[in-house]
Amino acid sequence: MHNKKIGIWGLGIVGKSILKYVTQFTNQIQLMDQHPTDSSVIEQSPESITQFLQHNDIIFASPGIRLHDYQNFAHKFLCELDIFAQQFHGQTIAITGTVGKTTITHLLATSIPRALAAGNIGHAMLNVLDAPPSTVILELSSYQLHYTTTFAPDIAIWTNFYPNHLDHHADEQEYFSAKCNILRHQTKNQIALLPYDLIEKIEQSIKPRAQIYLFYEDIPKTTPYPTLFTHNNQLLLKHNNQTTLIFDNFHQLPDITFAQNWIIILATLHLRNIPFDNFLQFAQNLKPQEHRLEFVKTCHGVQIYNDSKSTVWQATKQAVDKFVNQRIALFLGGLSKGTDRTPLIAHLTNKNITVFAFGKESEIISNLCKKFQIAHESAPTLQDALTAYQEQQTNFDILLFSPAGASFDLFKNFEDRGTQFKKMIEDLL
Repeated sequence: MHNKKIGIWGLGIVGKSILKYVTQFTNQIQLMDQHPTDSSVIEQSPESITQFLQHNDIIFASPGIRLHDYQNFAHKFLCELDIFAQQFHGQTIAITGTVGKTTITHLLATSIPRALAAGNIGHAMLNVLDAPPSTVILELSSYQLHYTTTFAPDIAIWTNFYPNHLDHHADEQEYFSAKCNILRHQTKNQIALLPYDLIEKIEQSIKPRAQIYLFYEDIPKTTPYPTLFTHNNQLLLKHNNQTTLIFDNFHQLPDITFAQNWIIILATLHLRNIPFDNFLQFAQNLKPQEHRLEFVKTCHGVQIYNDSKSTVWQATKQAVDKFVNQRIALFLGGLSKGTDRTPLIAHLTNKNITVFAFGKESEIISNLCKKFQIAHESAPTLQDALTAYQEQQTNFDILLFSPAGASFDLFKNFEDRGTQFKKMIEDLL
């Protein structure tokens, strides 16, 4: 990068960390953003994008920027993940998946000695290089993985796969292929921890070279790979028709996340040879991640939960299923990102649930509720939906704010959405 003209497209957290990093190599840096804050930043437009791409030798684009229409300049694109892979020399554990990756990243980063969370959670990757820890736990979205050509984590974890971000990726196959990049460049000396029910689809797309371990929430059928699973409150490892006890205290883990997430966390600690004794003591003090099925308060006998992190319907389904035989006021809204919420609404049939739909797609949600004969209210904003809730005569046990969509129709991000929800609760109830 020495003496090269470098363009940075997008000045969010990632763009600013790249700017800080590349200033050590060159002063020929051009910045472009959709909403520039000063005159040194080019305002993004069709004309300025073309000039920007032509002018610069190396281009860093923030992960959320869609580059499909600019493939003539693909040879110039460089992603932060490849720079990080080249410059970081400690241990790397990388987590991707549609649901669960943030919780697992958070809990692993607080469970592994001298570890730091980065990527989609915690620190920007390139900022970590200033004072590198022993281990970096990376949460990686499909956007971040899409253009990597070298990244190979010591342990790659793939939590699950559901259609998502179809408003960004060309189709579901491209989304899946981007996720596969977490495995694509690994060697035989590295490890991949994968869902039991996804390995066949992965092997149809790529041929992983890493040591593969699978995880499952039930007793697995025969497979050539070592498989970690739960049975009778135990975590077991099955391989070559032999079963080994890995962890005997599954029931002692705090009820702050879903069983699959605990399987992945314990499996990772086992694969890293980290003793469980210290972890068990530490786990008792772990707290739920903010905005992920976060208990807010009890008001007039109703338990209120903030699950703003739920940006896909599968996460909301998990949250709903935590509350068995209870009367639920379920708040759904946000943007579906090109996916179909129909399976979620169908899943609510025969449950004691009233849906309060809000935001840009509230009418779509309401029409699905009508189709499946589910009680519902519709409102343009979250504030209006909470007002509709107050006017209901139904006695609920649970108020579950689990939108099953992205936040960008009404809020900056899911954190802003969750924070505003909690403030509305304090003001209204």
